[in-house]
Amino acid sequence: MTRTKQIQSQIDRALEATREESWFVAEVNFLKAMAASRGRNDWEGMVEIVEGLRIARRGIRRKALVRGSVRILDESITETMEFSPGRYLVQPPLVGADARRLIQFTRERSIPVAVVCREPRTRAGLIPIVAIAPGTTIRDQIEPPTNEARPTVAWFKGALEAIGEAALETIDPAEEVTRRVDRIIGCLDAIPDNDALHVKLAETCEEAARNAV
Repeated sequence: MTRTKQIQSQIDRALEATREESWFVAEVNFLKAMAASRGRNDWEGMVEIVEGLRIARRGIRRKALVRGSVRILDESITETMEFSPGRYLVQPPLVGADARRLIQFTRERSIPVAVVCREPRTRAGLIPIVAIAPGTTIRDQIEPPTNEARPTVAWFKGALEAIGEAALETIDPAEEVTRRVDRIIGCLDAIPDNDALHVKLAETCEEAARNAV
């Protein structure tokens, strides 16, 4: 399928930004191109776009995880709040919607952050973690950090991996392929920095392209 000039222009801007390591500019343009390509059922075109998006988000993630301890956020996000690059654990009384607001807030301001949202302990002593987007909610339960007031970087990394794995487990391989594409896009909206979800989306788009022949 031939791309429209508008989509190609968005991809060109994204690629130029990638070369300049302007990861947030690249992400925005790849997302626009992906949404437009999905609207045209251009599965082959989406494969290239998803790979570019994965690279851009990997660049953002590397900057977010380069240094510092895990910062705990338990107060409402306001327009006057200042954030710096790093890891943020969103916890009660804040909820999944607040974690999503933090991701959007920092993305809009080109601040690289990694975010995990936890809920209160269960009776079994586990910590539920959650990520949400419109139409998508992903949950898992993990062991709490040894010191809940000062969770370690290793614990945070494990939580990020766990929520990504939980998202992958929601994808039913028996479901119709285009529905799976949309489901994975929803998961990526909730968890934008998970590498495996991008790979799964590209693979599913390839499958959709084969089925369309």
